[in-house]
Amino acid sequence: MGVFGVNPPAESGYRADPAALALRGMAAELRAHGIEAREDGVSGLVDAGPAARPQSALLRPHRGDLWWWMRWPRQDGVPSSLSGVPLSPVTRTSDAARRIVGALSTSAEGG
Repeated sequence: MGVFGVNPPAESGYRADPAALALRGMAAELRAHGIEAREDGVSGLVDAGPAARPQSALLRPHRGDLWWWMRWPRQDGVPSSLSGVPLSPVTRTSDAARRIVGALSTSAEGG
């Protein structure tokens, strides 16, 4: 079963789930920047950085297409709807990864 409970089409031969490929691509892009990355195909996310305080890249709909969103750990007093921002269309994974790397750098400097 693929990301979001959707099976790849059963045509002549196996076709990779596009969302699963996107998650692997994001994890690979983050690792290329020296960032630890953990994929979760069930939830459609990649956690980046230290497990104790990860930045999460999620695949979610936005503007009629599939986009990368960034979420960070919940903070007291911040509604969950404000704890994430759209980064880029799924086709621009390297752009989203650069923004996540930048956010991780900023959070490491600040604390």
